[in-house]
Amino acid sequence: MAAPAIAQDKPEVADAGSLDAIVVTASVGNKTKLNSSISVTSVSSDTIADFRPQSTGDLLRLLPGLQPNISGPGGNGNFAVRGLPVATGGATFVQLQEDGLPLVLYGDMQFGNNDYFTRFDALTETVDAVRGGTTATLASQAPGAVINYISKTSRSEGGFVELEKGVSYDWTRVNFRQSGSINDSTYYNIGGFYNVGRGPKGADYNVSNSYQIRGNVTKELADNKGYVRLLFKVADTQEPNDTGGIACATVTGPGGWGSKVSGIQPCANFDTRKQSIYSINNASFYYVDVDGTRKLQPLNGITTKQKTFQGQIHYEFSDNLRLDYNARFSNISGGFASGFFGAQPTSSVIGTKPNEALPNAAVATIRYANGPSAGALYTNPLINTNTNVYTRIRDVGGFVNDLKLTGTYEVSDGIKANLTAGWFFMSQKIAMDWHTQKTFNEVSGTSPAMLNLYDSAGALLTANGIAGYGNNWGGCCARTYDYTFTDNAPYLSLNLDGGAWQLDASVRQDYNRGSGSGQNSTGKVYSLPVTQIDPFTKNSVTTNIAYYLPDAAPEVIKYSKNLTAWSFGGLYKPADNTSLFIRASRGTRFNADRMTFNGYFTPSGALNSTSGAAAVSDIVNQYEIGLKNGGNLAGGRYTAELTLYKSNFNITTYELSQTKCGGVATGCIVANKYKTTGAEFYGTYRNGGFTLLTNLTYNKAKKQPSGANAYVRSDGIPDLSYTVAVNYDVTDTISFGGNMTGVTTTVDNDGLEYPGGTLFGINAKFSPIKNLQFGVNVANLFNTLTAFGPTGIASRSGNSAVLNLTSAVGRTVTGSARFSF
Repeated sequence: MAAPAIAQDKPEVADAGSLDAIVVTASVGNKTKLNSSISVTSVSSDTIADFRPQSTGDLLRLLPGLQPNISGPGGNGNFAVRGLPVATGGATFVQLQEDGLPLVLYGDMQFGNNDYFTRFDALTETVDAVRGGTTATLASQAPGAVINYISKTSRSEGGFVELEKGVSYDWTRVNFRQSGSINDSTYYNIGGFYNVGRGPKGADYNVSNSYQIRGNVTKELADNKGYVRLLFKVADTQEPNDTGGIACATVTGPGGWGSKVSGIQPCANFDTRKQSIYSINNASFYYVDVDGTRKLQPLNGITTKQKTFQGQIHYEFSDNLRLDYNARFSNISGGFASGFFGAQPTSSVIGTKPNEALPNAAVATIRYANGPSAGALYTNPLINTNTNVYTRIRDVGGFVNDLKLTGTYEVSDGIKANLTAGWFFMSQKIAMDWHTQKTFNEVSGTSPAMLNLYDSAGALLTANGIAGYGNNWGGCCARTYDYTFTDNAPYLSLNLDGGAWQLDASVRQDYNRGSGSGQNSTGKVYSLPVTQIDPFTKNSVTTNIAYYLPDAAPEVIKYSKNLTAWSFGGLYKPADNTSLFIRASRGTRFNADRMTFNGYFTPSGALNSTSGAAAVSDIVNQYEIGLKNGGNLAGGRYTAELTLYKSNFNITTYELSQTKCGGVATGCIVANKYKTTGAEFYGTYRNGGFTLLTNLTYNKAKKQPSGANAYVRSDGIPDLSYTVAVNYDVTDTISFGGNMTGVTTTVDNDGLEYPGGTLFGINAKFSPIKNLQFGVNVANLFNTLTAFGPTGIASRSGNSAVLNLTSAVGRTVTGSARFSF
C-alpha cells in the first residue's frame, strides 16, 4: 500500500508491540503491557499499511483473538472474537473506538454496523486491541474486545503527502498528514484522505468516492499538570458493500452436517474475486418512500456523513491524584443502498407469483429488462432473486463521555493501591427507514442486467426487474423508526501492586434505557401503476406493482434494564521480563433496534414479563490465563504473548438473513447458547532492519440452537486463524516485505464444511532521494479464491454445486509515491 515516511518519521514495529508500552485502551492507571493482567496488542500504522487491508475486517486479521469475515471497503463486516460468534450480523461483542470513545454504541445495528464509521487513515498512529478481561468493566457493549484507533497526538514538525494508484484496477487515493507547533505549549496534528474509483472488483462506475479529515490540537498545562486536547473529524464517504458472489465446487454428502466442500473455483460467468454486481444496468433503482411516493435511489453502497467534536482533559492534582475526561459530540447520518446477492436456480422462479398486486399472475418466462440483450429470453440456469435495499440512516449520532478520577496510595510497605472511580454516559440515536425491493437480476460478472418476469399471456409483471417495493421480506421490513438509547455506567477499579505481584478487581453497573417509537407494515398490499416501455414488445404498458408501507400502529418503547459486570485478575512476575496472569470476567451487552417489532414490549413500551427481559441483554462469562515474555534472541529483541481462554454465553436477537433462518424470508429470532475454548498467541521480533509479527488464534467454538439438546460446531468460526508479516530494511533507501493470512475450515449455518485458505502479499519501497519514496504493494499475490464468508449452496447437480459465498478480493497491485517534509 503506502510507502512509509522517511526513517525519522516512521514508528517502529517493536515500539507498537513492546511490552513496555503503556496500556491506554480499556485500562486504568499507567501499567505497561507486561505489568497488565489482560490480553492487549498494538500494531503500528506502518505495519497496517504494508499489510494493506481493504476493510476494517482485513485490518483485524493483524490482531490475535479476532475472527473477521471478509468485507468490502464500505464495511458491513461480521467480527467474531475468541469464538464468540456473530449470531446475526455486525460486531456483536466488539466495540470499535476512536481515541478512547465509540462513535456508535451498538456494533450490530441493523444496516448500521460500527465499521461503517471508523476508517484507518494517515492520522492513525496505532490500533490497540484488548480482548476479554477489563473490556467487560471499562467499556460498554464490549465483553469480547475493544479495538481502539489511536491518533497521532505527539509534538513533531512536518508531515507528508502521498499518492496511491491502482496499477491493476481503477482507484486513486491521496493521503496527507501535517504536524506543527503553535507555541511552546501548543501543537497540532491533522491528516486524512480522499479516494475515488471503480474499485478492485471492476464496477461499472465509481463506487468509491470518499474523504475524511481528522485533527487535534493539544495545549500542555503549566508545571507538567497535564493537557487539554481538542479533536475533530469531518467525513463524507461512499464505498461499495461487498454482498458476495458465487463459486463452483464439489460437495460430498447431503449438504448439511457431515458434508464437505472441496475444489472451490470461479464459475464460468462470475468470478467473485474480481467481478462486481455494481452494474451500469443496476446503477439506480426505484423505491416507494414512507409517504407513498415513488423515488429514484443510486445504488451507491454504504454512505456516511460525519461531523464529530471531541475534548480530552488530563489533569494531575498531585503525584497521587489525577483526573481524565474524554467527551465527544457527533452528528452522523448516511445510507445503505446495495443489491444483495443470492443465486438460486432460474427454474425455481417459474410458476411463482411474486407481484402481490397481480396475485393470480404466475411467472411463465423471464427476459432481460435492459442491457444489450434487452427483451431476449433469459436462459442462464441461475438467477439472483435477492433484494435491492435502500435504508436511509437519518441519524445515528449522539453524545458520549468517560470521566474518571484515579488515586494512588501507599497502603503498606512496598504495596501500592491504585483506585479509579469512573462514569461513562452515552446517548445514541438510531433513526432509519427501510426500503426492500423484490428484485430480479442476471447472474453475471459483466454488467449484470435486470430481469423482467412475464405471465403466460405475455403480460409484464415487473418494472425494470422489480416486482415489489418495500415487501421483499414481507410485512416485517417496511419500517421507519426513531429511537434513543442511553447507557449510564458508573464503574470502580482497584489494583494492588506488590512489585512482583498484582491483584485487581473492577465492577461496572450499566443502566440502559430505550425510548422512541417505530412502525412496520401490516402486510396490506398497495398497488402502484407504473407506465414503461416493454423491452420485448417495445410497446408502452402499465403494470401494477405491489408495495408495502409502514402503516401499522406505532410500537412504543420505553424501558430500562440494569446489569452488573465484573472482572477479577491477578499477575505474578517470576522475572523482570516475564509475567503470568489469570482472570475471570462477567461481561454484559444490550440489544437495541434488533429487539423491536418482535412482541417484546407492552402497549406502554415496557418490556413484557415473558421474553422481553431476556431479549434485551446478554451475559458473557470468560476465564483466561496468560503468559507474557520479552527479551534478547540471536542479536535481536522479541516479545511473546500467549493466552488460554474459555467462555460461555446466551444470546437472543433478531436476524433478517434467510441463510440463518432456515430459508424463512421474513427473518427469525435467534436464541442460542454458545461456548468456546481456545488460545491466542502474538509475537514480534526485531533484529536490525528485520521485523516479524505473528499471531495465531485457535478455537473450539460450539452452539446449542434453541430447542436443541446438544451442542454443534459454531458457524463461521475457523478452528485456526493466523497472520504473519515480515519486513526487511535492506538499506536506508530500500526495503521489502511480505505477509500471509488465513484460516482453516469453517462451517455454514447448516453445518456444511468449507476448506480454509491462505492469502499472501508482498511490498517494496525505494527512496531515490531524501524525502521522496516510491512503493508497490501486491495483495492476494496468488489470486486465491477463498471461502471466508460461506453462506450455502445455490444449486447442485450430483456432487457439482454452485455456492453463494463472499471471497477475498483477487490480486491487486497498488503503487504509491510519498513526499515527506
